[in-house]
Amino acid sequence: WILKNKEKSKPYVTHIKFFVLEKTMLKKIISLGTPSAMQMFFEVAVFTAAIWLSGLLGKNPQAANQIALNLSSMTFMVAMGLSVAAMIRVGNQKGLKNFVELRRIAFSIFLLGIVFAFGFAILFFSLNDFLPKLYVDYNDTENLIDNMEVVGIASTLLIVAAIFQISDSVQVIFLGALRGLQDVKMPTIITFISYWLIGFPLSWFLGKEDAYGSFGIWLGLLAGLSTAAILLYIRFNYLTKKLILSNKQLSNLTTNT
Repeated sequence: WILKNKEKSKPYVTHIKFFVLEKTMLKKIISLGTPSAMQMFFEVAVFTAAIWLSGLLGKNPQAANQIALNLSSMTFMVAMGLSVAAMIRVGNQKGLKNFVELRRIAFSIFLLGIVFAFGFAILFFSLNDFLPKLYVDYNDTENLIDNMEVVGIASTLLIVAAIFQISDSVQVIFLGALRGLQDVKMPTIITFISYWLIGFPLSWFLGKEDAYGSFGIWLGLLAGLSTAAILLYIRFNYLTKKLILSNKQLSNLTTNT
């Protein structure tokens, strides 16, 4: 009622029909939403699997894994925000059929993400020994040896986390940009291949106790994220160039006629 009485919002709420589902619109939402949900599932699941793998190594490696994961998850929120911005801006420019501007905006957001990622990488590199200490109690003399081991492992993991700040930022921003283009099926395949055919097997193989342990698990994650970043960039680059070329050809055809 409030929205209906406002001039700006009136057109959007005047003809709303509750409990009426349009099959075409519902099909469109499902076709876009389901692959997008699967992309998120594949990424979250591989990090959950990393927690499980670290648990096989013992309580201290698992605690260290949680510290590194918590820190990298906080910095990831910045890239996630930029991903949403990329999706909105790219979708807007696609609707306007301004594909040159679309590409410029996407790469501007990408470069901003890289700047933030490098900043966080430097932070993790320079404070890799200090940050894990914030999570443990050094006054607890009973568990002092365990705490020192946890900090030692976590500080090593933060070095890998520093490197994959860049990969993680690139992959999530281009994933958002591709969603803005309504390209969701191929990115879903890319994320599955990257995380579950490359990342997880490497984490499993390198994360064994007689191999690299927790460090190996995170090397696998780094490999998966880097693969996703490269493939998603290639996909976005290919689609945007194709859109620009086809739009130019259409403009030339219209001009000639």
